Amino acid sequence: MPALPTPSQPPYDLIIIGGGASGLVAAISAARIGKQVLICEQSGSLGLKLLASGGERCNLSNTLSSEDFMQRFGPSGRFMGPALEQLGGDKLREFFAGLGLETVVLDGFRVWPIDRKSVSVLRVLTEEIERAGVHVQLECKVIAAQTTPDGFAVQHAGGLFQTRKLLLATGGLALPKSGASGEGYSFAEEFGLRCTPRYPAGVPLTTVEDWPASCTAHTIGKAHIQVDLPKHKRIAGTGDLIFTKTGLRGPLVLDLSRDISPLLDKYDTVPLVMNLCRGKNQEEWQTIFKAWRLKPNAALDERLTEHLPLEVNHAICKLAEVEPDLPMHSLAGAQRDELIRLLVRTPITVSGTTGYEGAFVTRGGVRLKDVRPETLEAKTQPGLYLSGEVLDLDGPCGGFNLQWAFASGYLAGLG
Repeated sequence: MPALPTPSQPPYDLIIIGGGASGLVAAISAARIGKQVLICEQSGSLGLKLLASGGERCNLSNTLSSEDFMQRFGPSGRFMGPALEQLGGDKLREFFAGLGLETVVLDGFRVWPIDRKSVSVLRVLTEEIERAGVHVQLECKVIAAQTTPDGFAVQHAGGLFQTRKLLLATGGLALPKSGASGEGYSFAEEFGLRCTPRYPAGVPLTTVEDWPASCTAHTIGKAHIQVDLPKHKRIAGTGDLIFTKTGLRGPLVLDLSRDISPLLDKYDTVPLVMNLCRGKNQEEWQTIFKAWRLKPNAALDERLTEHLPLEVNHAICKLAEVEPDLPMHSLAGAQRDELIRLLVRTPITVSGTTGYEGAFVTRGGVRLKDVRPETLEAKTQPGLYLSGEVLDLDGPCGGFNLQWAFASGYLAGLG
């Protein structure tokens, strides 16, 4: 790498590359212990992705215990322990209360700002960094970063900054309109850290079948979806499902996409089976059909609409090759059995995702084995810290990823 120009300013104690949720909280925690801090943000505004989070309502966290919270991230979740100890759960709510923002839990689980506006969250964070004397450079795209005898040199289009310590809080690849570009992975690799493959997660899925386009007016509550591949049947879940013009979305789908996205690299398509009838099994449907025989002149779709939206039951009837307006007395035994089979296990095939443009988070990133969980300092590069989405750690919907961004930023800032 070519030599960098001579810096024109005294060194900072900490430079943070990235002015999102994690970088902002890191700046606050570092400034509160007396450090001179600079945020380099390549966009024209701070916190663009934070503003978009939770449908601009900003689901900050949730009410799970730290133990249960970490379990929802899978085997890697325990890496978060030290960060959550610093700013997890109730401590995060106390942190925001100290900034003048009260929080509320309306459903017993999700933590929101009391006015349910992400702009309020960003406002109190930016007001606090201003009070704390944090320096901010907007539209400051970092071109290169190198180690120096006293820390790091950070080059940008306008010159060079020098710092004793450096934090990569660049985010990932998700939601590029917020400024995400994935440059943090390149910086990390230049410092000798390793990255795992990256995939869009928290993302809608596209399907081979086009029948979901006729069902877009409805949300299916307590739907169950399972990956129908021999080695991957553990990938399953229950929750709200929404049909789209190109496939599937909704909280259930966004959560499952974390595991389905990598499978699409391995397989051209990923088959799923869905139960759209609140888990009703074959025996339950047989009992229901027997009861329907008491009104033999009723149309099939009239009966099915008691359990599924009309457009959805029409789609399943078409899969079963049964006319939806068929009178119940005309339904043959073989037709009934095929219809029941499809009601219990409705097949659909995932062909792809809507990409990073529609994703909430990135799956993959800097390997956790290369980072100390106690401080979030790189093991092989003293003084280099990493926080938030740039690390190989992503969780489901429900405040998990934003809580991780805040807590990891806070811990890294203390470093």
